[in-house]
Amino acid sequence: MKIFLIVMVMMGGQGLNEDLYIIQEPNFNSVNECVGYVQRNDPYLVAKAQTVYPGRDVENIYCVNQDKLRNLMIGV
Repeated sequence: MKIFLIVMVMMGGQGLNEDLYIIQEPNFNSVNECVGYVQRNDPYLVAKAQTVYPGRDVENIYCVNQDKLRNLMIGV
């Protein structure tokens, strides 16, 4: 099963809303492989998310399997 990266980005201002930045490439065959990639590339991933959402802080980065990502995308 494929594993994808999701970067959670906080909205600016007083709202507590969040946006997700989903990175589909690269994808991984295991959570451990994904976590290792995140540990080695954290500054790059944060910078990439901040180019998409300028001026907003990254709250967290998650490794999510394909089924859970699909459920997240359809709102289940």
